Amino acid sequence: MPERSGRILIGLGSGRTGTASLTSLIDRQTDAICFHEMNPSNAVFSGNPQPHVNAIREYQRLLDGGDTARLSIDYSRPSTVKTYEKLQTMGQVRLIGDIAFYYLNYIDELFEIAPECVAVCMKRDKASTVASWLKKSSISRWRSLWLADKLKSWITRMPFHTEYNFWQEHDGSRWMKDPVWDSCFPKFDAASKEEAIGMYWDYYYLEADRLQKKYPDRFWIFDVGDLSNLQGQKRILSRLGIAEDEMVVGEKVHLHQSGEKSGGGELR
Repeated sequence: MPERSGRILIGLGSGRTGTASLTSLIDRQTDAICFHEMNPSNAVFSGNPQPHVNAIREYQRLLDGGDTARLSIDYSRPSTVKTYEKLQTMGQVRLIGDIAFYYLNYIDELFEIAPECVAVCMKRDKASTVASWLKKSSISRWRSLWLADKLKSWITRMPFHTEYNFWQEHDGSRWMKDPVWDSCFPKFDAASKEEAIGMYWDYYYLEADRLQKKYPDRFWIFDVGDLSNLQGQKRILSRLGIAEDEMVVGEKVHLHQSGEKSGGGELR
């Protein structure tokens, strides 16, 4: 394993799979710090690993005792800023990482440059994931705002959007475009948004299964249910090299929504 005494964690999952709860579990461990979707504005689902390579290099410097202020973050994201501020109060960091669905296609490269890097991928059944994404990608409004936006749309002849669609190419007439999250997802040729999300789930976990087979000692898939019980939490933490007598576990690890407005809030 790595020469460094600490580890770097990359957390994954298709979204709507408890990744925020995984962040909360990791972040409460001694000498550990974990971000959730630290810098999505610099991320694309495939084609450019450099932002993630840069982050890994910065994590390595922190594990070596480097300046905790030397970390590139998105200051427009309150949860990221809060975690970054916590980092400033810490001494030696033994475990650091970020959890986001968009790391999937970069694992090979990140593992190559950082032998201390490991990955945990959360999985939820397909039907529940699709249903949750359909709900999450809808645009909710107060009734008064709905009426005002509907009237504005009629007056300006502009689209009245009720949903995002991150999984299909579109011109923004039916679904609202999002300048950050649209590039973070792959796109599929499907007859409906629901079908496209299902194809995304299939694609995601086919690749995750490949990575787990290729890196059995560094890449692990866990069911979302493991976050809801002590034994499951311990199984995850043990993979990260945390001794059982040092584990901080509990029945409730859910990280409540912070109210950030990016694609309808944080994409857990």
